[in-house]
Amino acid sequence: MATDLLGREFTAAENELLAVYERLKSLAAHDDLAPCVTANVRHALAYCAQAVTDLGLAYEHLLEIGV
Repeated sequence: MATDLLGREFTAAENELLAVYERLKSLAAHDDLAPCVTANVRHALAYCAQAVTDLGLAYEHLLEIGV
């Protein structure tokens, strides 16, 4: 089972949140989306990244991955 940055096991909800975060990162990497879709996906990703970071599930700067 996955653990957070402090070594605690993820809850089911945290696993779901991290999965959403990863899906949004994948979607944001597409270069064939309409500009309005790209902007909204990045917006959603930024909010989701805040929750993921606050919970210590993952830590990365979105600028480093091109978002």
